[in-house]
Amino acid sequence: MAAIDQTPAPVAATAATVVATPTATPAARRRAAVLATLGNVLEWYDFTVYGFLAAYIAATFFPSEDHIASLLAAFAVFAVGFIARPLGALILGPLVDRKGRKSVMLVSMMLMALGSLLVGIAPGYIVAGATGAMLVVLGRLLQGFSAGGEFGSSAVYLVEWADERKRGLYGSFHQIATYGGLIFGVFFVAILSSILGPANMAAWGWRIPFLFGAALAIVVLVLRRRITDSPVFEEATSAAATAERQAEKTDSRLPGLVTGFFLTIGVVALWGVTSMVTINYMPTYVSNFAGIEPRSALWAVAIGGVLTVALIPVFGSLSDRLGRKVFVIGAAIAYIVLPWPLLAWLVASQSFWTVVVTQLIFAVPTAAMAGVGSSTIAELFPTDRRGTLVSIGTAIAVTVFGGFGAYICTWLIQVTHITVAPAFYIAAVALLTLITGILLPNLAHRSLRA
Repeated sequence: MAAIDQTPAPVAATAATVVATPTATPAARRRAAVLATLGNVLEWYDFTVYGFLAAYIAATFFPSEDHIASLLAAFAVFAVGFIARPLGALILGPLVDRKGRKSVMLVSMMLMALGSLLVGIAPGYIVAGATGAMLVVLGRLLQGFSAGGEFGSSAVYLVEWADERKRGLYGSFHQIATYGGLIFGVFFVAILSSILGPANMAAWGWRIPFLFGAALAIVVLVLRRRITDSPVFEEATSAAATAERQAEKTDSRLPGLVTGFFLTIGVVALWGVTSMVTINYMPTYVSNFAGIEPRSALWAVAIGGVLTVALIPVFGSLSDRLGRKVFVIGAAIAYIVLPWPLLAWLVASQSFWTVVVTQLIFAVPTAAMAGVGSSTIAELFPTDRRGTLVSIGTAIAVTVFGGFGAYICTWLIQVTHITVAPAFYIAAVALLTLITGILLPNLAHRSLRA
């Protein structure tokens, strides 16, 4: 990490203009927030819907007499998308700081649409042998590469459009979109499953969400072309901006780039687990290990997801007044304490309403983590390195802790024969985030002009 270049990028956005600027009118802010958020919903719907269809994908491309082995193969391909995220962040992240936030958001949307299309049209194992699986892997690689650029560019874009008193709230829109995409996927698959039934879903219905997502992504791509880049980036080349950026770098409250990078990984570790394990993986978990019918599992997770999305802006707004640390620390403690008793209760009762209650309880710390996450990590860096380091740091953390979460949880169950073994993994990651939260500088109320 010491090798990270700390010299200014050729074109850089200055943190000073994150606060109100002549061009950042309330109407302009609202327009930017709405169009960026809408695009992000579709981006994350496309990326995460795979997890809700893993059982069908496993049967189509990885048939096996051992059901768990087949699931492991499907989740390994799911993880492939996360493996490509750091590569996407390494290539697209620097472009966020050089070419602008908008340009990377457009490229990311195109790649995500193509990846979804490939997964949706890939022929099954019976028809084409391993060829279909190879197309699915390629589609996931494209989706992962896209997500590596999308996460940092859209998070930074939203935070930079806010004035300094509302960075938490505006940053939370990024996660409203991310979790909104997840929940959109849950509802879409749940409704589709209810209409088509298990047989049709297994035969061909599972392809519809991918094809639908690819089509909508093209529509959103057209809408995103209408947004403008943030005033931060547009004013980046002025002499005043260069001077203000240098003043920001000397602010003693800012951690060094390397320290900020590792703090980002620590914050995003649990953040990734809350979305990829307690939401995305949960329908598969409860349908395979808690005796809940798949459609019911999806609806239960959807109910909890709605509460999560509703609470995200609440925590984001509260963090503008109370700071970010308290919510990161509180969410981490909750995820250390809650997973074992809740999963044990869920497995023992094997009840739909138990799954609903479990998801509603998890929704509170999940929303707290997501509500403050974007603003927390964006505030750790000077603006000329913000897009690069936010993109790379989040990509690594989400890949390692979130992307492999479903695989690790399934593997833990297989080797320990303990159905609540995922609680061990969730609590371990939460402990890492707790330590990070304690070490975080309190930057919520500092002026980014300083």
